[in-house]
Amino acid sequence: MHAYLRSIGLTDDRITEKDIEKLCDRVYEKYDHMESVRDEDTKATFLEFSKELGKGFGLKVLGMQDSFGFHRTSYYPYVVGSDEGSDGSVGIQKKLMGDAFIGVCNDGHVGAPLIFTLQNPGCYLRGLKEDPQHESRVTTTFSALAKWGRILLPTRNLEHRLMETSSDWAEERVETIQRAKMGDDEAMKELTVQNLELYGKAQDRIKDGEDILSVVDTYFIPYGMESDQYHILANIDRVREEHSSVTGEVVWKMLLNCGGLLFDACMTDQDLEGLPLPGMRLKADIWMQGRINFLLPSAVS
Repeated sequence: MHAYLRSIGLTDDRITEKDIEKLCDRVYEKYDHMESVRDEDTKATFLEFSKELGKGFGLKVLGMQDSFGFHRTSYYPYVVGSDEGSDGSVGIQKKLMGDAFIGVCNDGHVGAPLIFTLQNPGCYLRGLKEDPQHESRVTTTFSALAKWGRILLPTRNLEHRLMETSSDWAEERVETIQRAKMGDDEAMKELTVQNLELYGKAQDRIKDGEDILSVVDTYFIPYGMESDQYHILANIDRVREEHSSVTGEVVWKMLLNCGGLLFDACMTDQDLEGLPLPGMRLKADIWMQGRINFLLPSAVS
C-alpha cells in the first residue's frame, strides 16, 4: 500500500524511494514501539517496529530476525484510531506474501462483513501465543488512510441525520441486523420494511430533481481490486490539523461517522478539496485498517 504513504505527508514531490529506504532504517533503529514474537518451529523472531511521524500517525516496519540478522519484509503507514472499538466477531488470515494480515469483522453498522488490514500483527501473534484457548474478548478499533477526498455540505434532512448518528439508533439497528443474521424472521421483515421505505423516499426526491448526494447522508462501498479499500461518504465529527515531522506537510486527522461506524482517517491537505470542519461531510477513497484489542477475562469481569 505504498500509494497511501502520501496520506501521512510522504508525498511524491517531497520524498523519493531512496528517502523511504532511509526512513525505514530510521524506524528500525529509533523506533517508538516494538513487538516481538518468536516462532518455536523456525527459531526465527517476528519483529514489528512503529515510529510516529506526526501526532497519531506514522510508519511501521515488519520483518524476521534470525541468526543472520534482521530481514525486512514490508512497511506501511498507519493512523491510530481513537474509538473504543467494535465488538463484532473477527476473523484474521495471513496474506500469502509478506507478513501482512487481513481481517474480517461482522460489524452491524456497515451491514456486511468489513474487510481491513491488520494494523498490529505483532500484538495479534503474541495474543494468540498467550491465549491459545481464545478465552480473551476481542474488539477492533478502525482507522483509515485516504489519498483523495472532497468536502461536501451536510444534507438538508438534519432530523434524520441526527437520528442516524445517535448511538441509540445505531445500536438498535446493529442489534436488528444481528438478529436477522441469526434467522429471526421479524428482524428480517423489519429491515426489509426500513430499506423499502428509504428506497421509496430516495426515489421520490431524485425524481423531484434533487442530487443524489443531497439525498444520501452516508455510504460505505467496496472500491477497487483490493478488498480492504472503500469509497465512502461520511459525516465529520472532529477535525485536527497535524504536520508530518519528515516533510512538514499539513495532515488532517478526522473522526468520521459513517452510518454509526466511527473511525479516524488521515490525509494531506493537498489531496483534500475543501476545508474540513465538524458537521461537514467527507467523500473519499480509503484504505481501511484495524487494530485488534485483546481483553483478558479478568479485565472484562
